[in-house]
Amino acid sequence: MVLLAVITTLGTVGFLLVEPTITGPFEAFYFTIVTMFTVGYGDFVPTTTISRMLALIVVVGGVTAAVTVLQSIFDLVVTKDIRRELGLPERRTKMKDHIIICGYGNVGQRIYEQLKGKNEEFLFIESDSQKIAELVDKRVSVIQGNAGDEDVLERANVKEAKTLILTLRDSDNIIVTIMAKMLNPKVFIVSEVEDMRNLNVIKKAGADEVVHCHEMGARTMVSKARKIVIDPVCGAEVDPRKATFTTDFNGMKYHFDSQECMDAFAKNPGRFMEMQRVVEATCAVR
Repeated sequence: MVLLAVITTLGTVGFLLVEPTITGPFEAFYFTIVTMFTVGYGDFVPTTTISRMLALIVVVGGVTAAVTVLQSIFDLVVTKDIRRELGLPERRTKMKDHIIICGYGNVGQRIYEQLKGKNEEFLFIESDSQKIAELVDKRVSVIQGNAGDEDVLERANVKEAKTLILTLRDSDNIIVTIMAKMLNPKVFIVSEVEDMRNLNVIKKAGADEVVHCHEMGARTMVSKARKIVIDPVCGAEVDPRKATFTTDFNGMKYHFDSQECMDAFAKNPGRFMEMQRVVEATCAVR
């Protein structure tokens, strides 16, 4: 599109300057367009050597630009629809600031249910052909392959993703965490852990949040039974009836263990709410 605009501008200005039969900007623009698409009507013709050379540049550059634009539109619209009709995953995504979910198992399915109504851009990385077909049928973006492969993560555009959710086996989660942090040190990683003995390993690999759903479920139930809440910043238990540090956000009241935690929340409440949503979605299946 840029090339097409440049060629059109170059032709319009150029013919206005070097072709004596052109008397105004509109005639120059008209001559450029009919020359570019090789449909000249004979009402304007280049009469000087310089204008003939300019006409050659406009023809070659214009046709090249037009073909490139048409091919890009075809790839963007038609090819994507064809891949969906054939049940094929995407080769590469152009999403930015999106969420990548690795694995469309039980947990991945519940994460999808949680995210689909949240106005978030997200995609899956999945290797199972049946699950890929299911995602394609639902018109959910999916990249086929092993999430531990650098090429697969790059095709999922992990370098410009904001969050990575791992629902694989512990060993795979560790590998993907290391690879993802190498490609994008700023990506926020939430990993499920099956065996609590691997929790510290996954954290040391680079995961920002590690979720053990059985433990979290038990902690939530105990907290509700004791009528206490969890500080969204540091995770400390807080009795809302005695809490000193409280704040309101989006119509909800939040309680904190300290002034520092409340100040951190106030600086970026959206981040902590997103962390909470992701963690809750990861454990929704439990």
